[in-house]
Amino acid sequence: MSWDSEITNSTTYTFSDRIMMFYTSALIGLSVGFYGTGIALSPRGDIVAMYNRLSLEVQLYSEDGANIMIKNGWLEQPPMASDRDELVRGKNKS
Repeated sequence: MSWDSEITNSTTYTFSDRIMMFYTSALIGLSVGFYGTGIALSPRGDIVAMYNRLSLEVQLYSEDGANIMIKNGWLEQPPMASDRDELVRGKNKS
């Protein structure tokens, strides 16, 4: 069987830009973790310095991805704790 049997004539996107950006950001986060592990386990100072530099570059790249998701409204705000001061002020008004 040849590999071309897997190719279709479809012109629609299989995955959305949003999900591809999410997966890319997740992989970038994993790479920062792997660099951290490499830093912790390496006995050589030159490799640690190189991993620190690469980790910084990857984090800046990750920031660009986060900015793209924010600009497109793909990054949702996580649930926040209630503002206790506002709750107290609201109770005292009643």
